Amino acid sequence: MQHIIQEIVDNLQDFIADEEQSVMLIEAKAEEAPLILKTFGMVEEDELSPDVFLSFPDDFQDTRRYVEIVIERLREQTEAINEELEKIGRPLLAPVPAKLSERKKLSQTRLVELFQHIRQTVEPERQVIWIFYPLTDVEKEDFFVNLFEGIARKTMNGEFGNTKLIVRDTPLLTLKEKLGCEPENSKVFCYVPQVDFQSVMKKIEAQAKNEELPARERVQSVMLMAGMDVAEKRYDNALSKNEQVLQHYQKTKQKQNESVVQNNIGDVYYLQGDYPKAQENYEKAITIAVAEKSQPLVLYQSMNLGNSLFMQQKYDEAFVYYDSAEKLAEANKVLIQRIQALERMGDTKRGQEELEEAIEIYNKAADLCRENKYQLGLKGVLEKLCEVHDQRRDREKHDECKDELEKTKKALERIDPNLAKD
Repeated sequence: MQHIIQEIVDNLQDFIADEEQSVMLIEAKAEEAPLILKTFGMVEEDELSPDVFLSFPDDFQDTRRYVEIVIERLREQTEAINEELEKIGRPLLAPVPAKLSERKKLSQTRLVELFQHIRQTVEPERQVIWIFYPLTDVEKEDFFVNLFEGIARKTMNGEFGNTKLIVRDTPLLTLKEKLGCEPENSKVFCYVPQVDFQSVMKKIEAQAKNEELPARERVQSVMLMAGMDVAEKRYDNALSKNEQVLQHYQKTKQKQNESVVQNNIGDVYYLQGDYPKAQENYEKAITIAVAEKSQPLVLYQSMNLGNSLFMQQKYDEAFVYYDSAEKLAEANKVLIQRIQALERMGDTKRGQEELEEAIEIYNKAADLCRENKYQLGLKGVLEKLCEVHDQRRDREKHDECKDELEKTKKALERIDPNLAKD
């Protein structure tokens, strides 16, 4: 994966250094955005680069709203950039003019003036790199293209001085069609990062077989391939690759990595419903993690081991590991994992028909959610509490619980309707 990212970084850096090219059009799918944005961040964070990067990953809904978001984001970025410039003794950028917020001007005009403003406030020898990369596909292509075709042509004509523009193209590649690409137009670079699933898999497989690469990188590639096998339910292949990686870590005495791989093997068995084998490997993983005093690994693996025991109805043993995970999460102030551990503790008591104890534990989890305003966690806990009250035929408690659950769902709907769904 490191080589895949580096390949994108190299292409970005080559574009930035190229004296002819001034516009980069990126063709990519929405699901590829996180990886591509990560590479932008790596290039932007290069302390040796004198360039000014201005990035906007916001979704495009309509032209005016989008330009207003860009203006507001730039105000925020200007403040952040000035903090860094002040540290190294460089002149500060002028604040974004208030006149750019006036809606009486066309949105295209406001964006052009924003480009001009930034160019006037940055030293002429320093490049300004504008990056417009909506995370979701642009639906109103005509509006998007009308906005950025004009900006791109002005950038290509040198109207903004030492400036470059990077834009994610529309699904129909309309900007590419309008502007052309090299060699027809040496100022436009149309780039298709090879980060789709099949391309990534081919590169990872090649890295795993490349004897010239360090063993560490080859092993990481094999681990990634094992993860892909799990996703595709090729469990035998996943086990074989994990065993190969495990042998390497055992041979090189990399104990924490060995623990991680033992846990991964446990996951493969768990997904196949072989809970005794999953338990066996989780136990090996957690034994190493405890010896290495790695609390994050112990916390995570305690939950996994507890789950494998729970699925075998070994409730007393499962409770011990959930309880251990809850205490570790509390000590390390990891709220979500603590609530999850408490939920599972309640589940074990419920599985043993110890409903009073289950209610007590669920109430503790619910109180934590309320104290920390963790509405999504509260929804899950309340759902279980309501079920237990119903199981006990405690109508009063059930109705109280149901009422709070409905209020919690409504609160979640205001944040995101999907969060409130059962």
